[in-house]
Parts: sequence; C-alpha cells; structure tokens
Amino acid sequence: MAPFYSQPMLDIADFLANPSEVTRSISESVAIMQNGQVLFYAISPKAYMMNRPANAPHHALSPVLQQAPALTEASNDHTLPFSQYVDHYLVLEALRVERNELTEKSYKIIYYRLHKYILPTFGKVNIGDIQYVHLEKFVQTLSEQKIGGVAISQYLAIIRKILKSALLRQALTSLPEFPKVIGKRQSRGGFNIQEYLTLQQVSWRMRGTQFSYQNQVHLNATGLDQRYMEMSLELHYLIGFMANSFVRPSDIKMMKHKHIELIENEHRYLRMTLPETKKHGKPIVTLRRAVTIYKKLAELGKAAGYGRPDDYVFLPEVTSRTYALRILGFLFNWLLYETNLKQGPHGIPRTLYSLRHTSITFRLLYGQGIDMLTLARNARTSVKMIENHYASTLSGEMNIGLLQSKRSVRAVYK
Repeated sequence: MAPFYSQPMLDIADFLANPSEVTRSISESVAIMQNGQVLFYAISPKAYMMNRPANAPHHALSPVLQQAPALTEASNDHTLPFSQYVDHYLVLEALRVERNELTEKSYKIIYYRLHKYILPTFGKVNIGDIQYVHLEKFVQTLSEQKIGGVAISQYLAIIRKILKSALLRQALTSLPEFPKVIGKRQSRGGFNIQEYLTLQQVSWRMRGTQFSYQNQVHLNATGLDQRYMEMSLELHYLIGFMANSFVRPSDIKMMKHKHIELIENEHRYLRMTLPETKKHGKPIVTLRRAVTIYKKLAELGKAAGYGRPDDYVFLPEVTSRTYALRILGFLFNWLLYETNLKQGPHGIPRTLYSLRHTSITFRLLYGQGIDMLTLARNARTSVKMIENHYASTLSGEMNIGLLQSKRSVRAVYK
C-alpha cells in the first residue's frame, strides 16, 4: 500500500490536522512548509533509527513523531541489545505524556535515569542475558554513588518495565529475580508554629530588601531578572496563603482569579476549583485566614493593572509560569537561609512544598475533631499519604491534650 503522504512537502496546516497519520505514512521524511518556507522536517521513526549517528544518544523524538510502527515492529529476538527496547519504552512513556497520564517532569526524570546509569550499564547487553547477578551489581554501583534506597528502587522499576515489555513481545520467557531494596521515604517536613511565625515576621520585615550576591553566595540566582531579586510583599502573602489553603506550589503556579470563589455565609472561606494536579481535580476549601490574604493579593494585583478573572494570582505580570514559580522559590529559599530554617526535622532541605506540609500538619494538630478522609480529600491527596508522609514528623506529645481527653459522661437515667 502506497504511503498516503508521498509528496516531499506538506503545508503546516495539513500536518497539524493529522500529525499521527503523516508520521505513520511517510516512508522517510517530509518537509513541513509555511508560506513557501521550510519550518522543519518530519521523519519516520524507522528512518531516524537507520540514519542516527552511531554515537548519538538514545532518546525519544517529539511525542507527536513517535507512533505505532516504532512499537508494533519490535522484534521478539532475545539477542537484541537492551538499548533497542529502551527506545520503545521511551515512545510509550512519551505517549503517556501526550495523554496526560504522565507529567513532562516525570518523563525527564525517567530519561535522565536511563542515560545516567541504566544505559551505560545494560545498553549493549543482550536483553536475554540480563540476570539477577547483573541487577545486584547495578544496585551496588548505585549504592557506591550514595544514591538512596528509594531512588534505587525507582531505577529498578524502570528496568523491570523494559524487561516486561520484552517478555510481552516474547523476547523473554520469564523475568529475572530483582534485588530487594528497602527505601525509607523521609519527609522534608513542615514548620512548627514558632517557625511559621518567624517566617511571617521576617518576610514582613525584609520586604523591599535587595538581594546581595556577596552575602548569599550559596543561593542560585542565575538567570533571574534583577527586578525580582527583592524580598516582595507577595512572598509574605504567599506564606500565609499556602499555610491556610493546603495547595501545592504547582497550584500556585497556575492559579487564576477565575479559579477562586469567595464564600461568606455561616462559614467564611475560599472555594478553589484549580487545574488538576496529581490526578486530583476536586475543589479545595480554605481556612478563614486565606480569605483576608486573598483579598490583599487581589488589591495588590489591581494596583498593578491586573486582577481580572483570567489573570494569575501570584506574579501575574510573568507570562512564563515556570519562571514565576522559580522566582517565588528563590525568594522563599533566601528567607529560609535568613531565618536559619532551611533544614527540616529529618535534615532534608525545606522548599515551598514545606508550606503545604505545614498546612496539613497544623490541621492534624489544631483542627478540632477533623477526620483523615475529609482532610485528605480537601488537600487532594490520600489518607495513606497523610499517614506515611505528612504526619511522619508528628509525635504523641504534640497532641497531649487529645490523648488525655475524656468523653463527656451522659446520664443514663433522668
């Protein structure tokens, strides 16, 4: 059957109308044109593999250029090198990104791990020759590099997925045994009440202070605009807002005024219908204090010419939201060093995410009778995650009042 797209040139509009069909149908390559000019060339996965330089890194093409032929033509030959199955695995993961089943950040982590340690170790090894002894030696290599148990388990999970792909294609008859690695996750932890008050007080006192490279050489300010290297009032509001709203930094990054509804009846709170994060998309309701802080943020935005429904709540003038989050992260990191609060209770460096920990742990400590399920659903997480992660820094003594409390005695007879 002749390729549907046999011409060497194609208009960009036709390509965008059905990119999957184009890349499936071309035998080698096609020039994508606009106004008579070549924008780029789209090549088939097979042509890329055949013409790739011998020393070129194994990596996935743009997800839109990696389609079924690269997957269905996988060989069932157990003598093929492990690296060939890595190409197919990356295609599958890239397509998961396209379907919003995997974040781009997670994909980059997988790609990094493959090229940092996995491919240099197994890339040239025949897929059928990988045995327990090789995996055990790999674990030893990672351990010598001071890589923790959790990360080692994630490296092994990637290898397992690739070998399972070979098994499903009948290149393997069984999977090898994998070494058991016990990795204990440690929470970076939140802030206790005194630390939180310190952050509030110092961020207020430092507002308008210009960052000095001489005094803070340990902070990475590379690429930041000088205008944003000043302790801002916005950061002060951010600290209080996150501690009273359960949100993640990624929520702050994409939060717009249209996502927020002010509710004032018997209870006073914000109902936030934010873009989905980590497969959770239900509304979040805040504590009362978040209402006051949000109103101040809205006033701050309006004073600068923003505050419309489609404007961002934090740093609305910054169009790149990744850059906006980096600015806020830098300012918070600077504040942590100024207050000597950078290290968490487990010795792990704190970040903006620690404010989410603070919000959840404060409810566990000070919320009267709140149940785990309600808290988990409102914080867009699971009860298991709260128990294993967010509550890992709590002790019984922190809630001694509840531990020593008694139920009220009801009269049986009147």
